Amino acid sequence: MPFEENISTKILVIDDDPALLSMVCSVLRNIGYDVFSAKNGNSGIEEFKKEKPTLVITDIHMPDISGIDVLRSIKKKSPTTQVLVFSGVGTMDDIIEALRLGACDFLTKPFNLKILIHTVNRCVERNELINERINRQATLERQVVERTAALTNTFYETVKALGRLTELRDPYTAGHQNRVALLAMGIGRELGLSQSDLEIIHVAGLLHDIGKAAVPVELLVKPSRLNELEFELVKNHPQSGYDIIRDIPFVESLGKDVSVVVQQHHERLNGTGYPNGLSDVEIELESKILSVADVIEAMSSHRPYRPALNIDVAMNEIRKNRGVFFSPECVDACLELFARHDNNITILFESLNGTDILDSRN
Repeated sequence: MPFEENISTKILVIDDDPALLSMVCSVLRNIGYDVFSAKNGNSGIEEFKKEKPTLVITDIHMPDISGIDVLRSIKKKSPTTQVLVFSGVGTMDDIIEALRLGACDFLTKPFNLKILIHTVNRCVERNELINERINRQATLERQVVERTAALTNTFYETVKALGRLTELRDPYTAGHQNRVALLAMGIGRELGLSQSDLEIIHVAGLLHDIGKAAVPVELLVKPSRLNELEFELVKNHPQSGYDIIRDIPFVESLGKDVSVVVQQHHERLNGTGYPNGLSDVEIELESKILSVADVIEAMSSHRPYRPALNIDVAMNEIRKNRGVFFSPECVDACLELFARHDNNITILFESLNGTDILDSRN
């Protein structure tokens, strides 16, 4: 191996035989390695800590601690450091134990210098290959993290775009889905849900009314209350939302079927909701949270057929129907959330917009 390729490579040689130690160090220096030496195992370990060599060459039988103990100590501190073991009286058990502990090779004394040089070069090359593999793995992991972040950002931008599609058809509810998503996540945090559960609620909140894209626009903006037939058409929107997003692959990546949460957001505990008349345990917790947030936001916002209602009216609605339409734990969490913000919905939404429920994507 040429001198210029070796000059930065450190090698530590440990042996209690001064003549052999001097000879090995001299040979390795002559071919360009940066060589350090130690006369026993303990001083060798200290020298290793100080110099952090690429390769350690150690005798097995030494007066203080054995080369096997040196090997064991070095591998514990630095698993990628190469250790070449040699001995004049080594047994097959020594060889097996050294290789089991991670030695790169084993030489017996007296050894041919050409074989020594060849073995040292091979151990150094092995270290380079290991480091290259580690660096490649680190690069791949970094690329995966970066790619995942980019895909996640695209995912959320797509979700937001789908949400805005509905609101473009109904200017009176512009921002409704985003506010419902925020409030629902606030309730979820009050309940102690995990970040992954909050992500599910966030996506479901942003998409919960996407099914209204299938509702005639004149019904969405009608300035008076809907008649029975018209209301039946509007009641189809949770099922339409489910049908629209159920086959989107990125929804599955959240670990729970968001389309089902969207489908159930108008179900009620007593079975009087729609589209499937589910009751209590049949309804997903995320849907129960979403239904409370949806009612609060809808009642406190302007609609084509009425002005915004006072937040107290909305709070009384969920309080009155606690355990009937709405989950008691979700209602209690919502009331507690508002109470901490003086029952002021503006202050609450300002707080939710700045909270750590949402990460940098939002």
